[in-house]
Amino acid sequence: MQKNPRKIRAIIFDLDDTLYDCSGTLVLRGRRQAAGKIARLINCSEEEAYSLQLQMDEKFGVKANIYEKIVTLYNLPGTYAQELLEEFVHIDISDITVFPDVMDTLIQLKARGYRVVLVTSGDKEIQRKKIDVLGLNNRYFDDIVITGRNKDQSKKACFQEIMKRYDLQPEKVICMGDKIDDELAASKSLGMVTIMFEHGRHYKAYLKEQNKHIKPDYSIRQIKDLLRLCKE
Repeated sequence: MQKNPRKIRAIIFDLDDTLYDCSGTLVLRGRRQAAGKIARLINCSEEEAYSLQLQMDEKFGVKANIYEKIVTLYNLPGTYAQELLEEFVHIDISDITVFPDVMDTLIQLKARGYRVVLVTSGDKEIQRKKIDVLGLNNRYFDDIVITGRNKDQSKKACFQEIMKRYDLQPEKVICMGDKIDDELAASKSLGMVTIMFEHGRHYKAYLKEQNKHIKPDYSIRQIKDLLRLCKE
């Protein structure tokens, strides 16, 4: 039985591929940038190096460090894996924009009295810059939390802290994101209402292996669909 989203007091949003198109902009841009260095290392064209990365993504999945795989495949010194990852990560993000319905939806949710929180993980400096460029600030969120990618700063622990801070019961909190094995699994284990945002490479990976994962309570294709689900 699906949980009732109409008794919700708070909504936790993921950032990448939830509030803006990360897969279609920054991921592809990073692959293009890394292609130049890969091409020089393995003596191929940049287009071939770009295609190689996409092939590795397809073969090993979105959670794999494909640069470690490429270094191993071509018997390159191990230090190149980190250098290639840096090339992929440190790219221009000055032109990224939120999905068209994001700002209005956040404003309406706040007007209805929901507590609205943004939780994202990754390099804290990079994630903060993304948030600033996208124009997402405390006008729209009661809290913005950036966690590192390590066990000491897990999404589950972060969600527990948020519930404690705002005196929230898990069944009255929605967690929405694109990653079934990250924020959605963590929130589901705590008893929150889970909503999958149907966008991006993590969502596509989920579709290929749905039987291996937990099921979200709801799935939506547009942020504004939250307003319908949470209709008073």
